[in-house]
Amino acid sequence: MVIKLNLNKDINGEFEPLTAGTYEVTVSSFEGKTVGDKNVISVNYEIRSDVEQNFRGRKIRRDDFFCTENALWKIENASIAAGFTEEEAEFDKYSDWAKTFLNKKLRVEVKLEEAKNGNKYPRVAKYLPTAAGETAAIEIDDSELPF
Repeated sequence: MVIKLNLNKDINGEFEPLTAGTYEVTVSSFEGKTVGDKNVISVNYEIRSDVEQNFRGRKIRRDDFFCTENALWKIENASIAAGFTEEEAEFDKYSDWAKTFLNKKLRVEVKLEEAKNGNKYPRVAKYLPTAAGETAAIEIDDSELPF
């Protein structure tokens, strides 16, 4: 595993707690875990740095998707917001869904929830389609390079 530090002070700046709001994100990682007797896919997002918004490059962690029929609505809402196609809408395992969700772009509405310890933590409350779309790749030919 490679650990990459983001040293861009324009993006990171001084540490400031994430505030409630709507953010353009990319699904950056997931892990399977067990909560009680339920299987859960825990998803992390990265606030997109290619979109002009606060907290660019920061993470939104631990959006838990319970792997049960009764909780399928949450997976469906996130998948619709992420622009899944009909071909991407059928899975043998929940982990297959998570692999397809990985790297998708969408908007999430974040609320702050107070924990038992009194601290407030961000929680994804709603999934929305991206308003920013994909950023276009910039093509540079060899004649534009300084070396």
